[in-house]
Amino acid sequence: MKRILPLMLLTLLIACQPKSETQNQPQTEAESTWQLSNLKQKAESHLNQSQWDTSLFKQDIDTYQQFADIFQSYPLNKSPFPVAEYDYAVSSIPFTTTINQSIFKGIRIGEYVNPETDEIRDKLTLLVLTNNDTSSVEVLVESRNYPYLTAEGRFLAEQHILEWVFNASPDGYATLMVNMKLFDLRFGETIIIFPQTNQSFLYHQLELSTNQFDDFKAFENQLKADSNIQKQLKSEGNIKG
Repeated sequence: MKRILPLMLLTLLIACQPKSETQNQPQTEAESTWQLSNLKQKAESHLNQSQWDTSLFKQDIDTYQQFADIFQSYPLNKSPFPVAEYDYAVSSIPFTTTINQSIFKGIRIGEYVNPETDEIRDKLTLLVLTNNDTSSVEVLVESRNYPYLTAEGRFLAEQHILEWVFNASPDGYATLMVNMKLFDLRFGETIIIFPQTNQSFLYHQLELSTNQFDDFKAFENQLKADSNIQKQLKSEGNIKG
């Protein structure tokens, strides 16, 4: 728990003013404007030193020097690197939910539809059965790869350490890696992990998104009504917390 305050600070510094809701929804402003040609132009701008945001780069170096041990503790060490100027805000929202008295820790990763609005479009909702309300959840969401959304983190659940890395492209393609298990999020943006007592984990992938609901409570209710989740929660192999 000693890391909570520094991690919150780092999220604010790295996420570029982090301020979350697609299936069957209009593309975000970023998705609708990025094509292969201008994606290539953006990639080339990162290689052009004259286009680097040098003040941001210096800020990242200073921040890394202060919190290097925290950055290095993530699945991927978050080292400073220069990028071209950009305007992009990202979001990470941790949450806890209970289904049939089983406790899940979760994280929502998203982006602001545009820098001028408070509307967030979630790209990933990841839940892990912990059966422990105090289980640790660590997350770092990164805006520096704009127009790609990237994030990483860790869940601690009983004897399990579940590390994950996420990336989403503005063309709608996104992947999540959890302990080397790859999820193609085109087939569902909600991933649920069930750690097992034998050190393995089981999982569900749902074609369900928080963006389909007016509020998060309605999304939670949909999860609670899912028959596959209900069935899995009856398994004796789930961790007990």
